[in-house]
Amino acid sequence: MRPFPLPTLFVPLLLLAAAHSVSLIYSHRAGELLTVSDRLYLFVPALAALASWQAVRGARDRRLAVWAAACLTFLAGAEIILVAAYDLRDLRAPDYGVGDALYHAYYLGLVALLLGAARTGPRPAPRERRLTPPEWVLDSLITGVVVAELSWVLGLVPLLADPRTTLLFKSVNVSYVMLDVILLTLVLLRLRVDRAPTWPLVAGLLAYVAADLLYLIDGPVRIPVGLTDLLWTWGTTGQAVGFALLARRPAPAAPTPAAVTLIVRTLPYLAVLTACLILIFNGLSLDLRGRGVVWFTVTVFALVMIRQAYTLSETTRLNRLLAEQATQLRGSRDEMEYRALHDSLTGLLNRDGFRQLMQAQTGPRTLLMLDLDGFKPVNDTHGHAAGDRVLRDVARRIHEVSEPWFDAARLGGDEFALLSRGPLAAPQIRQVATHLIGRLSEPFEVRGGHMTLGVSVGAAQGEPGVSPDALLGRADAALYLAKRGGGGQLREAAALPDALRTDPPGP
Repeated sequence: MRPFPLPTLFVPLLLLAAAHSVSLIYSHRAGELLTVSDRLYLFVPALAALASWQAVRGARDRRLAVWAAACLTFLAGAEIILVAAYDLRDLRAPDYGVGDALYHAYYLGLVALLLGAARTGPRPAPRERRLTPPEWVLDSLITGVVVAELSWVLGLVPLLADPRTTLLFKSVNVSYVMLDVILLTLVLLRLRVDRAPTWPLVAGLLAYVAADLLYLIDGPVRIPVGLTDLLWTWGTTGQAVGFALLARRPAPAAPTPAAVTLIVRTLPYLAVLTACLILIFNGLSLDLRGRGVVWFTVTVFALVMIRQAYTLSETTRLNRLLAEQATQLRGSRDEMEYRALHDSLTGLLNRDGFRQLMQAQTGPRTLLMLDLDGFKPVNDTHGHAAGDRVLRDVARRIHEVSEPWFDAARLGGDEFALLSRGPLAAPQIRQVATHLIGRLSEPFEVRGGHMTLGVSVGAAQGEPGVSPDALLGRADAALYLAKRGGGGQLREAAALPDALRTDPPGP
């Protein structure tokens, strides 16, 4: 059985939050908030602060744990002052007192803590990232602005229009809404960037912000009895548990759940729809509420336009990168195909490339097989490097002579082949072969002087239906006769018997 991952004070904190929730159920049935619920709630923030300080001792990130405990201590102080000194005595709190100052310290501490966590928190792996940080920020801002618009329409406008409240009271409540919206925006941003086990923290912060906003609109909108207190209780508890877990455990590599990702990505679209509905139902009134709605709507659509412009620029950049990668892949593929079908020493077709060429040409064609005479002494006397230079020079000369009519290949060693690009007459074939013999008989430069080689040529005519193997066999046989006859000459193969054709002969 796994041990409880938190200090001991978190057990009574969870039990106390559960007991307070039960009391709120009875308050809801009674139609009013019971005194026992207020008394139980008084201990929830106090115990949360004590548990957070106990968690500092075993925290891996002591700075985060101390900061979180300090924030919850400010919250506990504010709640104890306001509940014990005013709510339980049915007294009216001052427009701004020590409790409000502690609330502001709590909010500002949380904002600073979340800003630091969002800036230094872990990022998803590249293959799991779907949105870049500027888009995260803009999406969170869009949702935050629309929540502020709802607060303006449902809570702030009635408050600002109430002549019974002082300017200080109005300013304090406006500051709370602004801090709640900032806190909500940072929580949504943390949902995108954080990969640590902080779901209790995120849920607690969202619950606390929701309770504050519900408390603000209570009056213009009927809120069920006990709902805000329930959210405050579990919001405070969730923050204490979440901060303790975040400070005690390293961030795991598990991805964010798909359902959470879908919800967070959908929120900006729902927020824009909400802004449109508010504008439609409010109409074009020029009172305080109407002017505020217009400015909030303009802000939302300005953020949407910035978001779309950034998305367009990112899409353009990614398309350009994809096009560059596709070009590189095509270049790599072409280079691999070229290397697979061409001889690395001479740049001519190799045996595989030449065979593909022969299979592609099915019409009448002429094949010349060439074998150098006297090449072996080049390697034996001057070395393989000199032999390679001679072979490159041989390939260059063959290409110069045969280029208009033939495709050249090096089949291996000092053996070369030429395949005509169309039908050639016998005199033309003999002319090319004679030119090759003469050109390859010219001296080659080697280290320390010159060397003269020769070449033997075997020719074969390929009629339609003659297989590549049969044509190669005939040309090779003719080459053998040329070599046997002393070299430096052309021999032509006889016509192929019908038995060696791949297709039946014509009538």
